[in-house]
Amino acid sequence: MSHIHIDITDLSFSYEEGSRLLDGLTVSFHEHDAVGIIGANGAGKSTFLKLIVGLETAQAGSIRIEEIPVEKKTLPKIREKIGYVFQDSETQLFMTTVREDVAFAPRNYSLPEDEVARRVDRALDLVHITHLADKPVHKLSGGEKKLASIATILSMTPDILLMDEPSIALDPRNRKNLISILNEFDHLKLIASHDLDFIWDTCNRVVLMDQGKIVADGPAEEILRDEALLTAHGLELPLSLTRRV
Repeated sequence: MSHIHIDITDLSFSYEEGSRLLDGLTVSFHEHDAVGIIGANGAGKSTFLKLIVGLETAQAGSIRIEEIPVEKKTLPKIREKIGYVFQDSETQLFMTTVREDVAFAPRNYSLPEDEVARRVDRALDLVHITHLADKPVHKLSGGEKKLASIATILSMTPDILLMDEPSIALDPRNRKNLISILNEFDHLKLIASHDLDFIWDTCNRVVLMDQGKIVADGPAEEILRDEALLTAHGLELPLSLTRRV
C-alpha cells in the first residue's frame, strides 16, 4: 500500500446531543484517488472534511492519515501532510499581499528563505497567478482569492488535498484553470461540492452522502450517470450529461 492513504472507521459526529450529523462512516481513500464528496445540503460533506484535518473532533470512531491517528497531539504532523482549502477564501488569506500569504506557512515551519522563495514561486506558477504575486489581497476578485488560497496550500507540497466547494466564485476562465490544476495534482484529493459538473471534470470516484451515511461509493462515471440514485438523494444529473441526453 502507498504511504498516502486515509482510513476511516465507524466515524460518528454530532453538533447537538441526540442528533448525529455523521453516523458510523467507514471508508478508505488511496494515493491516486480523486474523490468527489457529494450530497444535498446538510448531508455532512463539509464536516466530514473538517474531521479529517482535525478542525472538528469525532465523538466516536477513528481517522488515520498515513498510519497517524488524527488526534490533538498529532495535528501538526497531520497538517504537514494535508492541505485544506476552505469554502470561504477570506478565511485563508490574512496577509497584505498574495506573496506574503503564500509564504506564510513555509516560513512558519522555519524553512530557509531560499526554499520559501522557491516554494512560493512554484505555487504561484502552478495556479497561474504569478502576475498577482505583489497585488494587495483586498484588491483581488473572488476568483483570484480562491486561486491565491489554493496557492497557500500548494506551497506546503501536501500529500493530500481537501477542498470544500472550490468552484464557488469562479468565472468560467478561472474555473477551467482550476480544473486543470486539480487534474495535474497527482496525489490523493477529496473535493466536497454541489457542483456535479465540476466533480465530473475532476474526479474518478464519487462518495454520495445522505443523512450522515455513505449511500453510494464508486466510479464517478457510474454514480454521476445514475439519475434515479441522484434524484433519490436530492441531486440532479450534471448539466453536461443532461445536454447529451
